[in-house]
Amino acid sequence: MNGRERLSLALKGKPTDRVPVAPFLYYNSIYEMFDYEPRIETFFNPPDFDPIEKFIEYCDFFGFDVLHTLGSVWDFWVANTIMDQSIAVSDENWDVHITDENKGEDELLRTVDIRTPGGDLRHIEKHTRTSKYLIVSATLEYLIKGKEDFEVLRRYAPPADRMDCQLIERARKAIGDKGLVDANTHGSFNILGLFRKLEDILTDPLIDPIFYQEMVDYFIPRLITRAKKMVEAGADVVEVAGHWTGHVGPKTFQKYILDNENRLVRAIKEFGVPVIYHNCGDAAKIMRFYNDLEIDCWGYLTPPPHADVIVEEALEVLHPSLTLRGNIDQITFMCQATPREVEEKVRDLLTLVKPRGNWILSTTDFFFDGTPYENIHAFAEAGRKYGQY
Repeated sequence: MNGRERLSLALKGKPTDRVPVAPFLYYNSIYEMFDYEPRIETFFNPPDFDPIEKFIEYCDFFGFDVLHTLGSVWDFWVANTIMDQSIAVSDENWDVHITDENKGEDELLRTVDIRTPGGDLRHIEKHTRTSKYLIVSATLEYLIKGKEDFEVLRRYAPPADRMDCQLIERARKAIGDKGLVDANTHGSFNILGLFRKLEDILTDPLIDPIFYQEMVDYFIPRLITRAKKMVEAGADVVEVAGHWTGHVGPKTFQKYILDNENRLVRAIKEFGVPVIYHNCGDAAKIMRFYNDLEIDCWGYLTPPPHADVIVEEALEVLHPSLTLRGNIDQITFMCQATPREVEEKVRDLLTLVKPRGNWILSTTDFFFDGTPYENIHAFAEAGRKYGQY
């Protein structure tokens, strides 16, 4: 059974020869292996290095089943917070002026000023090199500060799908039968966090539920339009980000988020692809509602101390037909453990979950720079050894 077959069956809740070994991977791991130092401006698609092809080589080196997360539209979303790049290009009644302030090679402050007939908008973000191989971003000023800003956005914003899906197309061509192209997007709640402060989107449903729902109703069709374009470009899976929902309580999730997420998930599945729901943070209080989400897989069951998911509790709460992915801590454990300890951790986890089935072995997010390769090898080898059904 090849990687494409194994992952496809696992995401459909069907039997496989073994548990797929497919950790969530990001650019920094690929750049580290090949000692490529990216620039801020071209981090997602450098002109002198091909992270799409090298992603396959990285997975081959460790023997992973390939879930190609770089086959996304990262240069459109600007991963790790940030802004929706569809607003950053001028269009009719949408005049964009971008001011960049560089502080050497390792920091960029970007101000996006937008002029429209209905008023002006501003977004400010900071891009910072946190290591030789990783650049992260943070929003300093959000576009939607109040209802007036949202009305301007809703009336004048450019089309939602004006994006280049070349990274997806290249991943689909490169991957062959080794795995699946896993295109990432935002959920109905997470998308609000690109445009509005987190503390605001957490309180909007409670303080002004009509305004909150108007924003969600505006963004869901845009997300659906984009997902369609990603699938047409070659995405085999769509991974929907829902990690900010971990900040809400069960009543808020059930009343204000669950149905909206299902509207999006249902529409994506109509394009013929499975959906992975990405919550790599706290989930213990809301994970029972994942039984009501029409998703195919939930990642990443992050355990303490970095989140609150106890895997034994998750197995009790979640329906066995839901494929699960994750639970190995890459923040502390994979960096500090010995290879023997990594093997034992994987062995114990797979011994616990194999009777249930429908599991994909993964870390709870991407590897940090400097994670010992001996530990990554131990992770992969233990997955193949103890994951046999």
